[in-house]
Amino acid sequence: MKRSTFIAGIFFAGCAALVPPLSALAQTDWPQKPVTMVVPYPPGGVNDAVARVYANKLATEFGKPMLIDNRAGAATTVASNYVAKAPADGYTIYAGGTSLVINPTLTGQVQYDPHKSFELVSLMSFTPFILHVNTAFPARNMAELIAHVKANPGKFNIASSGIGATNHLIAELFKLQAGLDMTHVPYKGGAQAGQDVAGGQAQMMFSASLEAKPILATGKTRAIAITSAVRTPAFPDIPTVIEATGMKDFAVVFWQGMVVPAGTPRAIVDKLEKAIAKVAADPDMIERFKPQGVEIRASSQAEFKDFMGKEEVRWTRLIKERNIKPE
Repeated sequence: MKRSTFIAGIFFAGCAALVPPLSALAQTDWPQKPVTMVVPYPPGGVNDAVARVYANKLATEFGKPMLIDNRAGAATTVASNYVAKAPADGYTIYAGGTSLVINPTLTGQVQYDPHKSFELVSLMSFTPFILHVNTAFPARNMAELIAHVKANPGKFNIASSGIGATNHLIAELFKLQAGLDMTHVPYKGGAQAGQDVAGGQAQMMFSASLEAKPILATGKTRAIAITSAVRTPAFPDIPTVIEATGMKDFAVVFWQGMVVPAGTPRAIVDKLEKAIAKVAADPDMIERFKPQGVEIRASSQAEFKDFMGKEEVRWTRLIKERNIKPE
């Protein structure tokens, strides 16, 4: 081999070592096309409303369209299964929630593992629930409600948006800790359940604050307590369940968080985490949902993992203790 050829070979090999592989460049330049955000509920609910605003903000941040794919069904399992099997390239992201850790124990038939099938990116929002009653129900505060139900065991209904839904599990937690005998009535969605509480077909319900507010505004239901850890500025006159009962383990929210398929490159996950943190700090984003009691909150990946682990312990224990079965 000629000396010049040998030296040239060394030169080009050295240059190649300094140039990142194409796959790394693609990750750095992500996104290069529209990104799909999967939402596990139909349009109009809490999860969908928050996800859509995040999507709009992220589209501006990344300079690429953010498409919403509402994949409702099987208590969010349809969407979770779909995302778990999607390509791990950053172009399918998931606005998942509490059901990610509920369904594996509740149904035992999911096609994903909440710890192995996804990369956790960041929490997105917390929404508390408001316990409200039909105005014909005599109780005006928590002490009166508990006393009245205990004096009439088995005579009252507590509605939910479906078996295994977060507000169903909250109802079961409430019944367990307060020692109440009530009949759970599941509906196919929170809207119909809320309407029936307003109409008197059911006496009470834990509704997400975003959904409870318009019902309360009609004057057909009355707020008793809220499940946040402290009173929320959106509903300053509504005491927390903890405050009203002394139940220490009753800070409960519907949480929403961004996850992506397992194996998604770390560079993309980190880029998403930083973008979500920026969006969550946007005053417009915060003020948009504050009147409904929704707290926009981002987190680190480690914080999300720790929080989700605690949620899994809480709900799996309750599902087993109350022997809750899917429909």
